[in-house]
Amino acid sequence: MRKVLPDKSSYSFDDQFMHRRTDDTDRTYETSCFVNGDGKMLLVATAEMVRYDKADEWVQDVVANASVSSDVTSFQAGDKAVASGRIAAIYVPCRAKGPREHLSVVVELKQRSGAGDAEAREGLVSLARNAAVFAHQQAKCDAPAKVAG
Repeated sequence: MRKVLPDKSSYSFDDQFMHRRTDDTDRTYETSCFVNGDGKMLLVATAEMVRYDKADEWVQDVVANASVSSDVTSFQAGDKAVASGRIAAIYVPCRAKGPREHLSVVVELKQRSGAGDAEAREGLVSLARNAAVFAHQQAKCDAPAKVAG
């Protein structure tokens, strides 16, 4: 995390669980984590249960919803994953039976450190993978996450 966050004298973390998936019939899950430093928002990580007909539609929505538009490139994780020096997102399989819901895991950098784009991208990809593994467990997903890499 130190790779991507600007150097601040203190950091705070605000985790919010809006919807917890309680069992395999529950079709909702939504969490977020806000990282602040010296009173300024530095990073936002979110995970929510979503369903898209095509993973490319998910990518378009994720990039369109980012506070900074950026050129994203793919990386190996989930059913689809993209990243830049500002955002990393993974479309993680969650439900194996019934409607094929996924978790949309997005880590967005609000303020950059002095790291270059490649180093920031690498750090965000690592954070997104860790967040995806955690969310997959917390959401009680039964489909393989396909996140390791």
